[in-house]
Amino acid sequence: MHYQTLFQDAVDRLHAEGRYRVFIDILRNKGMFPNARCFAGHNGPKPITVWCSNDYLAMGQHPKVIAAMEEALHDVGAGSGGTRNIGGNTHYHIDLEGELADLHGKEGALLFTSGYVSNEATLSTLARVLPGCIIFSDELNHASMIAGIRNSGCEKRVFRHNDLDHLEELLSAADPAAPKLIAFESVYSMDGDIAPIAAIC
Repeated sequence: MHYQTLFQDAVDRLHAEGRYRVFIDILRNKGMFPNARCFAGHNGPKPITVWCSNDYLAMGQHPKVIAAMEEALHDVGAGSGGTRNIGGNTHYHIDLEGELADLHGKEGALLFTSGYVSNEATLSTLARVLPGCIIFSDELNHASMIAGIRNSGCEKRVFRHNDLDHLEELLSAADPAAPKLIAFESVYSMDGDIAPIAAIC
């Protein structure tokens, strides 16, 4: 077996299918959101504007946020030393979970390292807890949701994007006694479409 050829063929297929990813090499400019410097393909940095960001309110640049981060760095250093399973909970995170729970009027809250991880973990865990669960998933759900559904090991049905008639058809064909979970986004991050949340509920 020629491993190098197999790996090169896999990379070539990604190129041919238009799925090969190259991540842009940038540094953001503090206090100048959404301005940044791009280092890709230039002699030195070139000014660019970054319109895609999960920092929706630019809080990552807010002076109070930066000051709180600096205070924490001087108090406890950088990094947690490992996952919660290994190094324990960081007290700052416990405080934040308490504030989030209070804000939403809930008994508790749980932080995840990213939105991707929260979607994957929540869907895979919740569906596993419900014996015989069938998950109904919008065809344009984010990859994190698809990964969670796949990792749950549950039966799944995919409905056409925001198509309530198709969803109803799939629900009607399912065993009425089986637990069901409908997985969809409120605002689809890749397309900007808004789900008919009230109608789905």
